[in-house]
Amino acid sequence: MSLLHQLISSVAAAAPHRPAIIADDGSTIGYAEFDHQIRAVARWIASRTEPGDRVAVIADNSPAYAVLYYAVPLGGRVLTLINQRLSPAEQAAQLETTRPALILGDTVYLDALPQIDSVAFSSPAWRDAVSIAAAASDDHAEAQPDDPAWLLFTSGSTGVPKGVVHSHRSILAAVHGTVEGRSVTPAGVYLLPFPMCHIAGYNMLVQHAVGATVVLMSRFRPESFAALVRTHGVRSCSLAPTMLHALLAHLESTGTTLPTLEAVAYGSAAMPLDLLRRAIEALGVEFHQGYGMTETGGNVTFLGPDDHRAGAAGHPEVLVSAGHPHSGVEIGIVDADGAPLPPGGIGEIVVRGAQVARGYWPDRPSTVDGWLHTGDIGRLDHTGRLFVVDRLKDIIVTGGENVSSREVEDVLSGHPDVDMVAVVGVPDDYWGEAVCAVVVPVPGRNPRPDDLIDHVRSAIAAFKRPREVLFVDELPLTGNGKIAKDRVRDIARTALTA
Repeated sequence: MSLLHQLISSVAAAAPHRPAIIADDGSTIGYAEFDHQIRAVARWIASRTEPGDRVAVIADNSPAYAVLYYAVPLGGRVLTLINQRLSPAEQAAQLETTRPALILGDTVYLDALPQIDSVAFSSPAWRDAVSIAAAASDDHAEAQPDDPAWLLFTSGSTGVPKGVVHSHRSILAAVHGTVEGRSVTPAGVYLLPFPMCHIAGYNMLVQHAVGATVVLMSRFRPESFAALVRTHGVRSCSLAPTMLHALLAHLESTGTTLPTLEAVAYGSAAMPLDLLRRAIEALGVEFHQGYGMTETGGNVTFLGPDDHRAGAAGHPEVLVSAGHPHSGVEIGIVDADGAPLPPGGIGEIVVRGAQVARGYWPDRPSTVDGWLHTGDIGRLDHTGRLFVVDRLKDIIVTGGENVSSREVEDVLSGHPDVDMVAVVGVPDDYWGEAVCAVVVPVPGRNPRPDDLIDHVRSAIAAFKRPREVLFVDELPLTGNGKIAKDRVRDIARTALTA
């Protein structure tokens, strides 16, 4: 039995009929049945693969996806999470890198992939796998705490997403850290609207660790979200600020409320103060923020409800903070040479703890002397509270999704009308940040913004497309000839607010 599976088996023994998963179509799986399906699928996967093999999943959120979170690692295989919102070419590149022995998922995504052994959730083979009668003993390999369990991809701060490998131990450490940092309610009902291919999916394990029920949304829609909260008496959830914005607009337009909702957690982007104030007034719930990343398996710092109330009541500086670390991690700030900085010093944020990933696929370490260098710039105050100041990586956080500016630049550079291009994030009231392309056209060419946007959309995921395109005669350069991104951001923000 793996460390991750113990989260389910312990609740299954104590409360077998308590709902573990509720799908957005209303179907429910109790903890005992969920445990049965996990064991059955683990045996079925073991019959088709070898220990250490990667088993990929490309799908929308569903009970089958939830089963794989536990079943693949239980049998000593590595669950490889592929974002279903990526283009088929991007998905194929990640599959080529990881070379899974088996791919599982939704037919609509599998049909667009290269010819690799795959099984759709709608197929008889999958239904047979889930319904295999429970055996007296499990005949698959026993997974060890430091064995790889999950392989999932970053957004690609250098243009190419990195595969992050988490062990059973690191995932469980992240789960326990969040249980501590967020005061998760035992036996509550939690709604997960984020795609399970993201590290945000670990929130399902957080809830299962305390025996709660998890309601899964296949895709976020505000009207569906509100309906699920009312139908199932949802008490807590996770939302990106853009999701919260859409939810509030829906509630305001319909004149409805969500009386059972008690807590909202967010962490994919900073919460605008005006949005927070509106949400507190409309929902009357507690808010929790967390700071973390794929390499940390989840959040490492937490900003609690009291801080949010203070921020909304006239102390917005509190909301600039990412909060305090939980007891299982250490947070430090280092200068360019890696030397520690005292409280108040601004430098790179580094993290040390059991929840830090074991490495990057296939065999690169994720830490230096035990510390994960996050690529984010920040500072610590005298109480140990973390403030994230800026990013070393050119990552744009738009609608809860991370977009690598270099990846978008590489695509635009291939357009025949583009001479030079820099892609930056600009403030946006709805998306948090919007992708903005600042373009120097080829002399004599006059590209249209829509043509460039369509060009990006045709090559990579739609959420990475620019929402703004500006044309300039030249891009500002540094002394060594590199594009000065800080000056490009100033140009873009000035132009868009003029």
